[in-house]
Amino acid sequence: MKLKFLHENTLEELRENIENNLESYKSNSNEWIFEFFQNNNPFLEFKKEIPEFKLNMSYEKPSESDIENVKIMYTSLKDLTNVEAANERLWAGMAHSDFWEYMKYRSALDKKKLDTQKIKKLYFFSNGKKGSLIKHLLAKLWWTGKLVYDEERDNPFELLDVFKTDFSGRISGLFASNFSNSQKITSVFLETILEFEKNGVKIKRENFTDIVMYLNILGGSVILDYFEKEELKEKISRKIENLLYT
Repeated sequence: MKLKFLHENTLEELRENIENNLESYKSNSNEWIFEFFQNNNPFLEFKKEIPEFKLNMSYEKPSESDIENVKIMYTSLKDLTNVEAANERLWAGMAHSDFWEYMKYRSALDKKKLDTQKIKKLYFFSNGKKGSLIKHLLAKLWWTGKLVYDEERDNPFELLDVFKTDFSGRISGLFASNFSNSQKITSVFLETILEFEKNGVKIKRENFTDIVMYLNILGGSVILDYFEKEELKEKISRKIENLLYT
C-alpha cells in the first residue's frame, strides 16, 4: 500500500475552495476531487510501502473508535519520522483519498451543519503546526500513538488506557504541555495517572490539567529528565493527592 499525499499547490487550491466545495464533503466518494482538478491526479504516492490497513468504523458512536484506531494507525505507520508525520500534505492527502470513508464516518458530517472552519479543522491544518497534529482526525491518531507507545511494556499501548475517558480533553492538555516531547516524562506522568485510576480514583479534566500545569511549572525551575523515575512519580502522586484530598 502506498499512502497518497497532496501536491503543495493542490493542497492550497483545495483549502482556498472549501466554501465552493462544501457540499462535496458530504459525498460518499472522493470522485469530486478528480472532477474539480479536471481529471488530473491531485495526489502523489508516498515513497514508503506499508502493509494494507483499514481503520475501525464499526462503533455506533464514532468517537469511541479512537482508542482502537490509535493502535491501528500507529502500528501501521510506526516507521514514519516525526518530520513526515508533521506534514500537512500527508494527512490532508490521506483524508481526501484512501481514508475518505473513515473521515466521513468519524466527522459525522451528514448530521452536522457544514461550515468552512469545520472542514479546515478536520481535513486540513488550521490550529497552528502543533495544535493541528491533534485536531486533524487522522494525524491525532498517529501522534497519540507516538506519545503513549512504550516498547518496554508487555503491552506497548498500556498507557493509552489513560485516554479511555475524555480522549480529546486529555490529549489536548498533554500535547500542549512543555514536556510532551520527552518520552520519559510523558510515560511517568501517564503511568502515575493510570495507577491512581486503576485503584478507583477518578481524575477529572480540571485535575488532569492542574497536574500538567504543575509539571510545566516544575520543569521551568529544574530539568525534569534529571529526576529518577520513582522520584518523579512520587512528586506527581503527591500533587494528585493534594488536589483530591486537601
